[in-house]
Amino acid sequence: MIENNYDLIEHLKLIEQQVQRMADNSFKIKNWAITIISGGLLYWLKGDVAKQDSHWLIGLILLATCMFWWLDAYYLTLEKCYRELYLKAQNGEESSYNLSIREFLNRSNIMCTAITSKSFTHTYLLLLFFEIALFMYKYVKW
Repeated sequence: MIENNYDLIEHLKLIEQQVQRMADNSFKIKNWAITIISGGLLYWLKGDVAKQDSHWLIGLILLATCMFWWLDAYYLTLEKCYRELYLKAQNGEESSYNLSIREFLNRSNIMCTAITSKSFTHTYLLLLFFEIALFMYKYVKW
């Protein structure tokens, strides 16, 4: 339990900083994902590479998209856990300056919930759809 209001306020500030850091990491991952995937697609669309058998590059681009999706969901999971810790600390149920989120991470569905959140499914499924449509346009003869 937290002894006084000063300790409570400082503890809540520490948790808020963690939440802000996780949100910032998620934003940076989206920026990196778009940059790297766009660069890979532009390299693939370049004349020499597109003429060659470059299925390895297609697989690499799809793998990068899935990896960024998972990493973004991981930071969203951490952010949600810190938000739950914030609520617990706000109610006075948490010991002073404890930033451990292990009890929240042990829930079985928290990562699945993060991966399937609307913001991620819209962003990354749109990227995957665009990539697959572009690959089909290049390789499938209609």
